[in-house]
Amino acid sequence: MRRAIARMTARWEKIASSSATLAELYCLPYREVVRREIVLAGIRPGQTVLCVGCGAVPFTAVHLSRLGLVKVEALDCDPSAAAAARDCVQRLGLDTEIRIWHADAAEVIPADFDAAIVALQAEPKGEILEMLLAAGASEAGIVFRSASASFGGQYDELPSRYRPHGWTRQNMRTFDRSILYRIPAKRLNRGINYAL
Repeated sequence: MRRAIARMTARWEKIASSSATLAELYCLPYREVVRREIVLAGIRPGQTVLCVGCGAVPFTAVHLSRLGLVKVEALDCDPSAAAAARDCVQRLGLDTEIRIWHADAAEVIPADFDAAIVALQAEPKGEILEMLLAAGASEAGIVFRSASASFGGQYDELPSRYRPHGWTRQNMRTFDRSILYRIPAKRLNRGINYAL
């Protein structure tokens, strides 16, 4: 039974991705979710945002592009989902604003980013968070969607070894919070002695 919802969601997304109308309808319930995540992470126009686990209908990437006026790099570890997502963003006329990658974020981060949003279905969350912390820009916000109590057994849990920097409530059945982690400010010129 574990992961049954994720498998069913992936099937529905692949069907919806084949039509611009179906993709737009699929995206609708997530608009407010993404708006809250933009505020939570402090995403600003002109930044690059990485979407991890975009699925065949990359609704987070679509809303980020439309609401945040940002460049979006989206990735999925499923090659057929990544291919469907590429076709979907082209159908929606967003292929110049959103670039889709086939990649596993637990192994490689294929693009630089100022902020990241990680899908509820993405896993393993601990390894993904560690990769993002190592690869992101100084002070980048990293947002994970957290499963609601009713659906906790269906999704990988967030790592407890990292302390979140904030969260926002979400009104979705499968996830009820988006949780923010922030990359520490990177010190420049560390260890350099400027004394003459």
